[in-house]
Amino acid sequence: MSSISLEEANRIIEASTAKARELGHNMAVAVVDTEMSLVALARMDGTVGFAPDIVRGKAMATVVTNGMPSGAAAERFPDRLREPVSAMYGGRVAWLQGAVPIKREGVIIGAVGAGGGPPDQDEIVAQAGADAL
Repeated sequence: MSSISLEEANRIIEASTAKARELGHNMAVAVVDTEMSLVALARMDGTVGFAPDIVRGKAMATVVTNGMPSGAAAERFPDRLREPVSAMYGGRVAWLQGAVPIKREGVIIGAVGAGGGPPDQDEIVAQAGADAL
């Protein structure tokens, strides 16, 4: 069973997409659990077709680094480490800014990734979702 319910994931996506609209961007948002399983995904109208895969990969990067925001993980881990880690997960880990951990009572229960705007705003959108829980 997922550590994040579908209801919680949908609340996270709703808050993230509201923030994206506020910032004037069409984005995709993904919520994954600690097993990196997709719990929920949304792609706003006008978002590029590959965005859902990228945002899931950003969220996976946050989970695989034990809750480090994906942008910080990309800066901290060298290519020689990022490439094999991504390969272990079928190349689906995206080392790009825009994902943050989701915590319950201080414990990481998953991650939310957002994409479709500038990287710093992707992270702001993701954080708005995480804060909704």
